[in-house]
Amino acid sequence: MFTTKFGPFDGGTWEELCQQVFKRKYQAEDYQQMPASPGDYGLEGFTLNSGWGFQCYCPSKHYNRKELYEKQRDKVTEDLGKLKTYKDDIQKRLGATKLSRWIFVTPEFDKNDLLAHARVKEVEVRSWNLPFLTEDFTVLLYDGDSFLVEINEIRSAAGEALIFDDAAPVLAELIGDQETYEQNVQRKTETRLGEKRDSANFTYKVQQLKQRTLESFLESEGFFRRIADSAPVSYVRLVRLINEYENHVADVSMTWSGTPEDLTTQVREGLERRINSELSPEFDETNASKVARLMIARWLAICELDYD
Repeated sequence: MFTTKFGPFDGGTWEELCQQVFKRKYQAEDYQQMPASPGDYGLEGFTLNSGWGFQCYCPSKHYNRKELYEKQRDKVTEDLGKLKTYKDDIQKRLGATKLSRWIFVTPEFDKNDLLAHARVKEVEVRSWNLPFLTEDFTVLLYDGDSFLVEINEIRSAAGEALIFDDAAPVLAELIGDQETYEQNVQRKTETRLGEKRDSANFTYKVQQLKQRTLESFLESEGFFRRIADSAPVSYVRLVRLINEYENHVADVSMTWSGTPEDLTTQVREGLERRINSELSPEFDETNASKVARLMIARWLAICELDYD
């Protein structure tokens, strides 16, 4: 799956969303969907009145910027080539309509490189002199933001949360070294147990709590990765919630006047409540408790939750 700010998609689910968008936005232009069966002609659909053709593409997984550009570049090249390969079949479906625009719709793209490729390809396609293309035939590139209003209308009609983010949600990257994380946990564990400092088994309690915290911290990466792999839609919703709650954690850490352990408890229980409220039934109380436990350990290790 390819995670975007609109949610996770593969080729099929992205096309399904795009078809809903096209039918909603271009109804007045008599939008016509072109099913892939019996063939794929490089067009998902077109408008009879304005002669705009649409082709959707979403990668099946995440790539670095260079790889993503290469995948999108090759897809543009391949699908435009189908206009020539299947010109007779396409002509039958277009009838008297001539295509003036061919629009490549993908969740996101590196605008500069792909735009340059589009300019090269449209000149090449014009040189084919296909009977169903206008002389000023143009290749356009649209990302998800081009249809943000329609996407939110579709989500609202389905009872889903609207999208106002400017990027796909991701957990904060772990860029520190293990020794630093261990030192952070050691220091904060001693602070959390500060009221027990005079007890005979203080050192033992510090060691035990530190070990449990580190184990939860190390467990967190694999746990969140399993959610992302097995339930990508739920994962995106969870990460959006965590990222926003993380801002609350940073603020309350700076203004807290109670004990460190009371702060830790409040943050953990607050995250559990928010998950139960917003992500049920996908996350039951047990899952919510586990997410909160792992995130507390993560925030302690990377210093989002601090007591200074």
